[in-house]
Amino acid sequence: MTISSDEFKSAAAGENEIEQLLKKDPGRAWSLHEIEEEIIGREMNRRRHLDVFIADLTLLAPLLFESKSVEWKIIGGTPYFKWK
Repeated sequence: MTISSDEFKSAAAGENEIEQLLKKDPGRAWSLHEIEEEIIGREMNRRRHLDVFIADLTLLAPLLFESKSVEWKIIGGTPYFKWK
């Protein structure tokens, strides 16, 4: 269901669940599939995946590339992400 521009403007912004997860335990690094499973659940809900996980991942980009709050490394062919 779509919403109007006024409804969008008046709504409070939610927090990025990926950012919250990484901040919660900065001593731990997560792969993308582990992050997704933690946020979406073991059995993927396609709608929640598209609406939440992909949006949060997209919004995480500035933290990776601009503020550099998130570190990432590819280990054994798997990308891992960790709060700096």
